[in-house]
Amino acid sequence: MTAKFFKGFLIGLITPVIAFYFYTRLVLKSTLESGLDEMIHSHLLTQVIAINILANIIPIFVFNQRGEEDKLKGVLSASLLYAVTISIFYFTGNF
Repeated sequence: MTAKFFKGFLIGLITPVIAFYFYTRLVLKSTLESGLDEMIHSHLLTQVIAINILANIIPIFVFNQRGEEDKLKGVLSASLLYAVTISIFYFTGNF
């Protein structure tokens, strides 16, 4: 594993978090805490997080165009980690 892979992995982990923040502020027009409470009570948290993972399309596209395969693999690995985690939460009924 290279440093470039870990940079891509970190970007892949942070991008959905930023997208989630903007979703709660712009779409829900609420604070992060009240938006989380609202999503948990309406059982939509896993769906919203899954949609925010799509924000990783931006760094995937950029790294693909630049030919930075190691960073691209990192972002894809982070997306896969998110997908597996969300699937576990969804199918166990925790969120």
